Amino acid sequence: MANIKFIGRDKEIKQIKDLSKGNFFLIVKGRRRIGKTLLLRKTLQDSIYLFIWPDKTSDWILEQISNEYSLPLFKNFGSLLEYLFEQGKTVVIDEFQNFLNIDKSIFGEIQKIIDERKNSRKKFRLAVAGSSYSMMNKVFYDSASPLYGRKTHEIHLENLDIIPLLKELKISLGEFFELWSVFEGVPYYYEMLDLKKNSKENIMNLILSKDCQLKEEGKAILSVEFGKDARTYNTVLSAISEGKTKLNEISSLFDNKSNETIKYLETLRKEFNLVRKRTPLTDNPNKSRSGRYEIIDNFLSFWFYFYDRNKAYIEQERFNELKTFFNKEFNSFLGRKFEKFILNLIRDKKILHEFSFDNLGNQWGKTDTGTYEVDILALNESKKEVLFGECKWKEDVNALEVLKKLEEKTRFVNWHNEKRSEVFAIFAKSFSKKSSEFNGKKVCCFDLRDMERELEK
Repeated sequence: MANIKFIGRDKEIKQIKDLSKGNFFLIVKGRRRIGKTLLLRKTLQDSIYLFIWPDKTSDWILEQISNEYSLPLFKNFGSLLEYLFEQGKTVVIDEFQNFLNIDKSIFGEIQKIIDERKNSRKKFRLAVAGSSYSMMNKVFYDSASPLYGRKTHEIHLENLDIIPLLKELKISLGEFFELWSVFEGVPYYYEMLDLKKNSKENIMNLILSKDCQLKEEGKAILSVEFGKDARTYNTVLSAISEGKTKLNEISSLFDNKSNETIKYLETLRKEFNLVRKRTPLTDNPNKSRSGRYEIIDNFLSFWFYFYDRNKAYIEQERFNELKTFFNKEFNSFLGRKFEKFILNLIRDKKILHEFSFDNLGNQWGKTDTGTYEVDILALNESKKEVLFGECKWKEDVNALEVLKKLEEKTRFVNWHNEKRSEVFAIFAKSFSKKSSEFNGKKVCCFDLRDMERELEK
């Protein structure tokens, strides 16, 4: 197994080490399992670490802290914090948002402590971490909150980048992509892999087998966000995972009440950061009526599609039927994630780096006879250059057949139609026939081997 937890965080490590030379009130946000705690404990090694349990009283937590660090027993967290600052200690508070349900008065106490120490130029070094996107925003970005405007620094810990992960695992790009399509860049999940097994075996063993380690992971991620409306939001996320990505498709689950459905989607998008709305690249996002919704997180997307919808199989321990469903549907799931994977590589300039683009995304729309879709559209405004790309998670792809269909779609994309130069790109597992030119236009064909060579550069 690889020691994935602490790779690819050089920027964040430097940021914390730089700010630790003076006073700071740092907040670190990020999804569950992304590595927030490890980052803080590795970079602030002499700190006092306080974990805020979600289901314990403040008195119980204070007693645990007192016993662990041989400290006096304090009646409230404010007194504890003031004492530790006076001792010159750096304090790390993990799952900070849990104070909302345990003891909200701590926010006012911290505000008072930070303000007084700033004014008197006394030392304060405080870092807090939280997994709930909505609750951390409520604490720090609600103007009515005591801690509004009090943070001095912020880190939003994102997924690990593709290249460091791939190099660490030392497996083929095809195997890596299959794992990435489920676990994306979350280090904790890769720590659990058995590298003697292939990607599908690992995914089945960790999520879809009896007594698997991650069967409740999706529920745990969502439990930190959803309250009384959990059933509603779970319904929306399930629908999106199953391919209902348009407003009218999702609204059909709520008696076609589109205004009500929009409210749920906007909450999932803005408050919880679990869903994003995509629009065709050439549309104005503020005016487009062609929006599609997708689950941002790969793991949640997989969990809803393969685990949550098949709970009956799991509860009845019908794991052979669950495995059959997985084997039947997983390739289609990979096909949807392959497009996202390629977009990430292009955006990070790991492939097609000889081209530069101002805008990158997807394109779709209506025609006189139906609809069209282009997997990847990239635009260079100054050069009037446009790249049309197709992603095929298939073996033995005939590039010429794909190019014929792709060229037909180009005429529906209204962008500098008379002046533009066009480039085509096709991405596949493997090709039966490649092409470097089609009707006088440059073509780039990438199979998995080609991409591996590019990523090794």
